Amino acid sequence: MKKLCLNGLSFKDIIQRNFLYADKTKLIYKMLNVYDYTCCFLSRPRRFGKSLLLSTIDQLFRGDRKLFDGLWIAKSDYQFERHPVLNFTMTFSEIENKYDLINGIKRKLKVLAEVEGVTIDDGTYTEMMEQLLRRISNKHGARVVILVDEYDSPVTKHISNRDLALDNRDVLHDFYESIKTNIDYIRFALVTGITRFAMTSMDSGPNNFKDISLKSQFAGICGFTPKELNKLFKNRYPRTLEKLIKNGDLGPDAGFEELEELIIKYYDGYNWLGRSNILNPFSILSFFDEKEVGTYWPLTGRPSHLTALVRERPMDFILPSQDSYSAMDVRKTSLSRLEAVPILFHSGYLTIDHPTVIEIKKNNKVKLVKAFAFRFPNEEVSLAYLADIFNDVFLPTNEYLSELTRKLPNALAEKDSVKVEKLLGDILTSISSNEHPPKEIFIPSEQPDTGYEPTKTEKYYNAILHGCFLSAGFEVHSEGSSAHGKDDIALYLNDRFRVVIELKYCHANRIIEKEGDVAEAGGEDKEAERTAKEMSAALDRAEKQMTDKDYAGPYRAAGCEVTCMAMALRNRNQVAVRFFEY
Repeated sequence: MKKLCLNGLSFKDIIQRNFLYADKTKLIYKMLNVYDYTCCFLSRPRRFGKSLLLSTIDQLFRGDRKLFDGLWIAKSDYQFERHPVLNFTMTFSEIENKYDLINGIKRKLKVLAEVEGVTIDDGTYTEMMEQLLRRISNKHGARVVILVDEYDSPVTKHISNRDLALDNRDVLHDFYESIKTNIDYIRFALVTGITRFAMTSMDSGPNNFKDISLKSQFAGICGFTPKELNKLFKNRYPRTLEKLIKNGDLGPDAGFEELEELIIKYYDGYNWLGRSNILNPFSILSFFDEKEVGTYWPLTGRPSHLTALVRERPMDFILPSQDSYSAMDVRKTSLSRLEAVPILFHSGYLTIDHPTVIEIKKNNKVKLVKAFAFRFPNEEVSLAYLADIFNDVFLPTNEYLSELTRKLPNALAEKDSVKVEKLLGDILTSISSNEHPPKEIFIPSEQPDTGYEPTKTEKYYNAILHGCFLSAGFEVHSEGSSAHGKDDIALYLNDRFRVVIELKYCHANRIIEKEGDVAEAGGEDKEAERTAKEMSAALDRAEKQMTDKDYAGPYRAAGCEVTCMAMALRNRNQVAVRFFEY
């Protein structure tokens, strides 16, 4: 049984030290054939194998055939021709201004020249790049291969300092353009990174790199496909299954089929428009190493640019729209207009659900354009995402809030409505943000069982509460399906006990007195009476909806004990809760 590599070894080290390797050489061979003498660009989330891909290509062009014994490419007609290879990792320890970046690039060029045994003169970094490529190519009598890892680091690490990010982008523009302008000396170039916006924010040369990120034939060039999961890890199934059954993650009669379903549910789901979804490689390796279900990939941290943007505009990321987004906006997100959905997609927190088309109005004309709808890729990400955002935005500066969330599990287990109301009210009061939820009233509905349609405000509080419950340590699921509808939130208190929650939001200045009638609230003397009436009516609607649509049914069918909780919310600090069973 080969060892599992979790610490980012190079291709050469993985092969020589007998670590497990997913053979991607067939896809690499196809890429080199299709994009021969071309500069390509590939974006993938962190810890998805971009560096390993680059080091595999590095060794292919160095011509060491023995390293590839047993792999697909060794049996193909690939000639293993030797070419000089230049590797750039665009990470720098400290950049306080663009001149630090310029000098850092010059130092890297000098080091590469020394390694290759050529000399280059001092000058601009674009002049030094031209000299380096020309002299190395002349020395070896072969064109140069260029591989760039973390191409966008000087921009994304400084996204909170927009002026510095823009300055660094301009420096990188000239650097990558120098690659394009010296194509006569280049055999192949591949630039990789997390984001797309740093590349598309650049004009001319760099923006003309061939983007293969959403090319279906290369969707599986990083990560594991379901076929690779079965082929590479089948011999680890027995011991993993044994431990999962012992821990209670799977039932006592579970077999390999149930194990694979669990793996797919938690770690599969990434879609770059290939025929099959892709499994997160870091999470899969960690899962089989620990033999436990865990949120492995999210715990490795968020990219620095995403953290900065979340703290700058938390509401955009707490409740990101997953509706259709034009393919152009996804591919061409610019540094001047960083929207949440494309950023979350490139960072690995959202993935493409399916391609579609949307209407765009331009010059008073309606045009149909290609678009994508998005979703969370899997349980690992959906369970960790809101808790991660919630903890990062609200908890670091609020010890009181941390204490409140810790008290929630006992209060819910005891079904103490007074205590739960007080805790949730205090939690929501403690949460402050520069951006407030949209002030929208409920719209009267033709549906007699609910009386209104939920607005963005309700969805906002649903997302906040979801993050709050996750932060409290619950396993949380949203919009679980019954035969007649979807519940808002389901809390898994343990293996067999569920709390199913239906939330109704009541606008602060309006009250629904009867079906289809919205009346203005007027006069402070009647405010308490109207509030009590409004909250009670909202609880009645929530209870009726849960009962009529049998939200508890699927959990009872699975052998769980279920408690229903109707919840009404008016502003941040007015909460009403009713526990009931039916």
